[in-house]
Amino acid sequence: MLYLVDVDHRDILPDGARTPLKTYSRGSMCLISLRNGAAISVRGRFEALAFHIPSALFIELADEAGEPRIDDLTTCRRINDQVVRNIGGALIPMFDMPDEVRDTLLPHIGLALSAHLAHRYGRSPIQHLSATGQLSPLQEKRIKAYIAANLSGGTPVDKIAEACGFSVDELCSGFLSTTGQPVSEWIASYRMSRAQSQLSRTGETIARIAEECGFPDENEFVATFTRAEGVPPAVWRLRNRH
Repeated sequence: MLYLVDVDHRDILPDGARTPLKTYSRGSMCLISLRNGAAISVRGRFEALAFHIPSALFIELADEAGEPRIDDLTTCRRINDQVVRNIGGALIPMFDMPDEVRDTLLPHIGLALSAHLAHRYGRSPIQHLSATGQLSPLQEKRIKAYIAANLSGGTPVDKIAEACGFSVDELCSGFLSTTGQPVSEWIASYRMSRAQSQLSRTGETIARIAEECGFPDENEFVATFTRAEGVPPAVWRLRNRH
């Protein structure tokens, strides 16, 4: 559910009890499973885009992409997700388009939304390392895809392990054995690589790039980047702008 206006509502639990009233701000989203049903009580105005995605679609996506299947999606409430907001913004004008135009565009947008939700919020079944203590290619791909999709959130190792179906110890030992790098070292390297790509290919501000790449703040990003590259991000951008 992507909220198009500020909405006040509460959840109605299976036994009929109601949770406290909360405000869900415009542009935020909720992500819930309908396996056991869901109900809300709304106060005042309610405008939202509601997406209903069958779980079978995520299985099909994983199989076609050669990725591990996901068991479920994380339940989220009042989350700000720029990708979902952008997709919602692209969808709204389609309501006024001719049917043949809309029907051509919708599958592509639906695929992009489903892939984003799977990578960022998907939860894999319980996983195990191989007999050699290494990750399978699919497991490694899933872990790296999850990190990439959640880079702005800081990607703590326990969250990565939970999402990808491993214990923290198994994830760390398996990742090191497979890639030759600790998880934290790989994330730091990937974070820097993503920042360089953003600097060279986009006009985003330094502060925005720092946020998107998971740095605590702009000052930390500038200091880390300068140590690694020998020049501040702004100077590096001038030399490497595409």
